[in-house]
Amino acid sequence: MLTLTGSKLIFKHMVELPHCECVFCSTQDEATRRTKIYLVFKENHKVYQRNGIKGNWEEVVDIEDRQNVWEGFERAVIERKIPSFVADSSHFAAL
Repeated sequence: MLTLTGSKLIFKHMVELPHCECVFCSTQDEATRRTKIYLVFKENHKVYQRNGIKGNWEEVVDIEDRQNVWEGFERAVIERKIPSFVADSSHFAAL
């Protein structure tokens, strides 16, 4: 189970993936300094966190945790102070 409540995330990088309508986000937990990776789906407001131990993506279902990630994501988009990229979807067509 993912637990984020009470922690502040610092967004470091974002890569928009237009082919799947989501944004890949690299963050750092301010308290633990651990890197956390998220997929943020803008249209349906779903958020997934990468679980490196299990090697999969897990949906952030806790409302407070999801809100914490979502607010940090929106703040990073508005401030435009971190490296942000858009992946060229034509490269994925051949996969």
